[in-house]
Amino acid sequence: MARSRTTTLVLALFVAPLLSLFVVACGGAGEERSLLRNYFTASRVNDRATLNNIAMVAFDPEENGTISSFSVDSVGEEQSRTLRVRDLDQVLQEARQAEEDFTTEKVAYQDENFDAINRVLAAERDEETVGGGDQEVQEAWTDWRNRTMEHAKMVSDAQAELTRERNAAALSLFDPNNPPDLLAYDGELITKDVQVTAVVDQDGSESERALAITLQRAILSGSDGTMIEGRWVVATIR
Repeated sequence: MARSRTTTLVLALFVAPLLSLFVVACGGAGEERSLLRNYFTASRVNDRATLNNIAMVAFDPEENGTISSFSVDSVGEEQSRTLRVRDLDQVLQEARQAEEDFTTEKVAYQDENFDAINRVLAAERDEETVGGGDQEVQEAWTDWRNRTMEHAKMVSDAQAELTRERNAAALSLFDPNNPPDLLAYDGELITKDVQVTAVVDQDGSESERALAITLQRAILSGSDGTMIEGRWVVATIR
C-alpha cells in the first residue's frame, strides 16, 4: 500500500508540470487569451464599439476571414520604450515658433516690395517675362515661397509625429471621465508579441493560420509619484 501511495505521488509530481504546459499551449495565457478572444469575436461580428475600445487595428472578416478558435502558442517578453509625447510636443512648438518668426520677416519683405511683387505675380500668371528691374525681386520672392512651404512641412511633420505618439498611448489610457494630460506625465510604452495559431474560416473553407500579434499598453508617472497604468490593447496583427 505504501509503495502504491509513493508511486502515485511521484507520478502526480511528474505529470502536473506537463499538464500545466499543455493547458498553456492549448488555452494560452489568461490575460492575452481573454483580450484576443474578445478581439476576434468583435471582429467576426463587426462590433465596432468593442473594437474601438480594445484594438488599434481590425481583423476585417471580408478580407481576412473570421476566426472561430485559436490557441496562444507563446507570449514574448515585454519590451519598453520611453513615451516621447513631451519631446515631440517641444519639437512642434519650436517648429511653429520658427514658422511664425519666418512669417514676420516675409511680411516685412512683402510690405517693402509690394508693387514689385504684384508685377512679378502678374507676369508669372500671364506667362510673360519679368522686367529686368523686377528679376531680383522675383528670385527673392521665389525663395520666400519655397521656404514658406518648407516651414509648413516642418510643422505638419512635427504635428503628425506627435499625433502618432499620442495615439500609441491614447487607447490604452482612455478614460472618458478623467482623460489624462499626457504632457503632465513621464511615460513608457510597453509591448509584447503573442504568437497564435488560429482556425480561419474564409470563403466557406477552414484553415489554420499562424498570426503574430503585438499587444501594447502605456504607463504614466507624475512628478508627485502618481501612476496611471493603461490596459493592454491590440496594436498590430500580421
